Amino acid sequence: MRRLALLVLVLPLAACGGGSKAPASSASPVDAVKAAAQKTYAAGSEALALTANVQASGQSVALSGNGAFDTKTARGSMQLDVKAGPVATSIEEVLVGTSVYLKSPLLTSGLPGGKTWFKLDLTKVHVSGLDLQSLLAQNPGSELKLLEALKSAAKVGTEQVGGVSATHYRVQTTTGTISGYDVWVGDDGYIHRVLVAESSPKVSVTIDLSKFGEKVTAAAPPAAQVYESKNGSIPGLGGVGA
Repeated sequence: MRRLALLVLVLPLAACGGGSKAPASSASPVDAVKAAAQKTYAAGSEALALTANVQASGQSVALSGNGAFDTKTARGSMQLDVKAGPVATSIEEVLVGTSVYLKSPLLTSGLPGGKTWFKLDLTKVHVSGLDLQSLLAQNPGSELKLLEALKSAAKVGTEQVGGVSATHYRVQTTTGTISGYDVWVGDDGYIHRVLVAESSPKVSVTIDLSKFGEKVTAAAPPAAQVYESKNGSIPGLGGVGA
């Protein structure tokens, strides 16, 4: 159960996604989503609210949280709540480039004495059944850039997202194996919601974006407090490394 919980800790890095016009009403669905991705990336930063669910091997993990990311410097932070069966815990998360720092009671018992943060290099993480190179080993700005290389897009309808009228698109990118990828483009030209889904294991991640262009401050914790995994595994929790 705790290993499955670890998997969902890094899912927030996958769901939002490069650089500037608002989509014109006459634009094709592909052009509209590309323009929105460019404008959202060009803003430089965004706040986000996240919900995620993972189901695998009869186990289920639910996650929710809020944070903010600077897509130009690949830095951000989140405060998360996780429920995995009878286990409920909170997680602090800081992203600096491809490194994610995690602090949680869930991890404390598996860390060496004096260490309160766990550092994981996302480029070394792999979990069977997920294309983590495209889904997890990316910062939000990289995911936005994926949307600039769409394979296809189709309009689903118009919905309200965070008080903004937004057009819902089902999209396919030219890379990755994500089975479901939906984007909501607001009337203001920004991407306000992204939904990423995978079927094996069953994963669903929804992120709502707002506060585009506002300043974001995020720094790695002091090195003396950090335990760094060299292969993507955590002492006591088993390996998730490639």
